[in-house]
Amino acid sequence: MNIKFLFFLIIIAQFSFTQENSFDNFLKKYELRVNSDIAFKSSNNEIDELNLSFESQQWPIEILKYVIKELRENPVLSSKITIQFIIEHSNKSKMIKIPVPVKEEYIGAFKSEVGFRDNYINFLSDTYEFIMERL
Repeated sequence: MNIKFLFFLIIIAQFSFTQENSFDNFLKKYELRVNSDIAFKSSNNEIDELNLSFESQQWPIEILKYVIKELRENPVLSSKITIQFIIEHSNKSKMIKIPVPVKEEYIGAFKSEVGFRDNYINFLSDTYEFIMERL
C-alpha cells in the first residue's frame, strides 16, 4: 500500500513540474488583436510607408502591455510563450496572423523591475523587427 502511495505521489509531482513549464502554453491561447486599415493598403508612396511605420511602432508596445498583463495574472509563468498577434481590417474582411515569440529571458526580466528596465527596449526592437519581417 505504501509503494502505491509513493508511486502516486511521484506521478503527481512529475505532472506538477511539467505543468509549470508547458501546461499554460498548451491550454491557454495567447492572442492579441489590433485593427488597422493601413497594414492592408499597398504602399504607393512614401506617405503610405510612413503611416505604416508610425502605426506599426505601436504594436510592440501593445504586445508588451499584453505580456505584462498575462504575467500579473499568472505569476507562475516562466517559460517561453507565443502571442498570436492578429491584425484585422476594420471591416473584418482581412486579417494577418503573426505568431510572436516571447523569449524566456524576457519573461524572467519582466517579473523584476530591474530586469524590466534593462530589457524592455530590446524586447520592443526585437518584436518590431520580427513583425516587420513577416508583414
